[in-house]
Amino acid sequence: MKKMVTLFALLATSSYTHGQDAKAKPANRLIEEVVVLAQKREENIQDVPISLAAFSAQALDAKGIDDPVGLAQFTPGLTYGQSVNFAVVYIRGVGTDAFLPDSDPSVATYIDGIYYPFANGQAQAFGAVERVEVLKGPQGTLFGRNSTGGAINIITKSPGIEPEASAQLIKSRFDTLKQRYYLSYPVGDMLASSVSYVRSTADQYYKGTRGDGNGGTTGFPQENTDGYRYKLRFSPTDNIDLNLAYIDYQQYGLGSTVMPNTAPSLLAQALQVEAETRDYHANVDVASYFSLDNQVLYGQFEWRLPWFDLKLLASDQDISTDNVYDQDGSDAPFITFDAKGQFADVTTQEIQLVSNDSAPDWLEWIVGAYHLEQESGFPLNRLSLASLDISDNELYGIPLPSQLIDVLADFGVPDGLSVGLVSLLGTESTAYFAQSTVHLNDSFSLTLGGRYQEERRYVIESSIGAVNLDGSRTDALFFSTPEKETSNFSPKVSLAYNPADDLMIYGSYTIGFKSGTFNTTNIYDEPEYVDPEEVTSIELGVKSQWLDRSLTLNGALFENTIDDLQVQFVSLISGGAVSLENAGSAQIRGAEVDSQWLPAPERNPGLVITLSAAYLDSEYTDYKNASGFDETTGLYNMGFGDFTGNRVVRTPEWTTNLGANQVVALGDTGELEFAASAYYSSGLYFLAQNSSVSYQESYTVVDASVSFLHYASNIRATVFGKNMTDEHYATSQIHGDAGRVEYLAPPPVYGIRLNWELM
Repeated sequence: MKKMVTLFALLATSSYTHGQDAKAKPANRLIEEVVVLAQKREENIQDVPISLAAFSAQALDAKGIDDPVGLAQFTPGLTYGQSVNFAVVYIRGVGTDAFLPDSDPSVATYIDGIYYPFANGQAQAFGAVERVEVLKGPQGTLFGRNSTGGAINIITKSPGIEPEASAQLIKSRFDTLKQRYYLSYPVGDMLASSVSYVRSTADQYYKGTRGDGNGGTTGFPQENTDGYRYKLRFSPTDNIDLNLAYIDYQQYGLGSTVMPNTAPSLLAQALQVEAETRDYHANVDVASYFSLDNQVLYGQFEWRLPWFDLKLLASDQDISTDNVYDQDGSDAPFITFDAKGQFADVTTQEIQLVSNDSAPDWLEWIVGAYHLEQESGFPLNRLSLASLDISDNELYGIPLPSQLIDVLADFGVPDGLSVGLVSLLGTESTAYFAQSTVHLNDSFSLTLGGRYQEERRYVIESSIGAVNLDGSRTDALFFSTPEKETSNFSPKVSLAYNPADDLMIYGSYTIGFKSGTFNTTNIYDEPEYVDPEEVTSIELGVKSQWLDRSLTLNGALFENTIDDLQVQFVSLISGGAVSLENAGSAQIRGAEVDSQWLPAPERNPGLVITLSAAYLDSEYTDYKNASGFDETTGLYNMGFGDFTGNRVVRTPEWTTNLGANQVVALGDTGELEFAASAYYSSGLYFLAQNSSVSYQESYTVVDASVSFLHYASNIRATVFGKNMTDEHYATSQIHGDAGRVEYLAPPPVYGIRLNWELM
């Protein structure tokens, strides 16, 4: 009891001190020096010759960002969507729309230095964080495999030597209640621990019905998330730190599994599938739901030696999801994808040797090694297909592949098809990397780096069998279990020139590598290997501060050339429920600018204006023998398409963000903060064949907020509105045999947010 009283006394004293010091802080919480780990060492963002955006915890709160999805609205060139609760991320036109465990994201996600290779359930709440960094362009040398588009680097709050606590409550439309709590407390001089907890409940903003599993219908379930992160820091000496962490995150609901059919194909129309309007309404005959169980144990050991710093990182990651998905997006019994037990088991180890202050002033370096082992896939999918009118080996006049005809005959179509698919994939990857920056003189710095990687991909099982009423499987057909070994060297060269204080001009040449994989979710085809993807990036950039550092202006010109681009295709008739294929090549040329301006630092230091924009000129320069859909019937084109010259998917030509943030002091009592932002996207295609049905037109999203910070209590109350102009736009579309199913961004959301910090 005495310890608890002492704790709260310390917190109260700390809170009072913080409140007294609040007036001495910068007039606007967007004005702060940003330190990043983009090169695996702490550096000022303006000194790093890499194009990136960084958001501190205060900046995230000021902009209303509490999960990775929200980053896209404030980071032009970044698109972040969800398909069946898989994160779909693109940076500068490089990404993947794949949503299966046998494919990898092209934008790597890191949390506290640990690589997260899976995309399902990735768009989860941040919890208590120090900072979030969005690194643009290939980051293969230091961030490793599958970072061809870039990396999202999340640094969470760690326990320190002083007590710290915070709480956040958000109440908003759709009966949404979000909670976030954080507590950190030292236990003696050597030990400290912390816990970060998040919980949210909300009604699904789509309205409609789903099947109840017994031939009837029921409403949509409530969206629920619940997660915590424990961290322990042990520092037996001034030079040794051991950090351990455990994450447990649970999610249940529908999320982006509810994707209504807004443009049914002729095949779907023949089966009585009717189009839904784009008004947040869906009726599906399947008992759809999504659940996630994510558990991660990770740690970092750091020993600051006289000659260098030694860092050891390791993780054990276990993710399991159930996803019951109505693939035709309607209340007609057409296509059901029952993917229960999908999993990924991952272990990683990494060693880093990093130069410290003992190195010469003109030299910085890092060397290391990395190892990953992973098994992932579907233990048993159930794919159900309604009865079809098949005559003369044709489907509504479209010739069918002979292999598919055999499968349909084996499993009973035209009376209906229900099969169980098993798809399991293994990965072993080892890499060695090094990077060094040489300061040639006071003006020039040269960075050289490289990463050598060896990887083995192997199919554990790919099979299909009939599903019985009790869920068991009979008459299974087992495909071959091939494996593939690859090696790759990815170099980096960067030259930075500082002609004056607060001005840096840099150029870089980088190659990024994304692993090859196998299509394991097959109906009649053997597992096919999809070649690795390679991105070559050339960038010329500038970082600068002007007008006594009241204006920060950064920009870049770049060109990404992608060879063997991995592209997703969804069609049962093509032989895989979802499969990948290689486009020959693509090219994205672009420019971007990022600025922050204090227009009146003396008269009005509380006003900050931000402007950022990205221009992307994207094109498939070689994409023959491409899988697509017949523009008239909507049926599979048998892989005879030629999409050369088309725009790259999910890559708008223009994206911009304009924001203003005004802080007004109210004497010794507190301060008001007014914020508004507008995000514009010029539109994008969701299909490589650039069909009009896959085009999302331009849209503008407007957000605004007003907050009051009470100095003495350090409580901030914020009233906010998001998508205030009620823009209807898709964050994801899936095109398949049934036509177009899509998931819209939320309609207008209004609410109140309370923040309370004790430190």
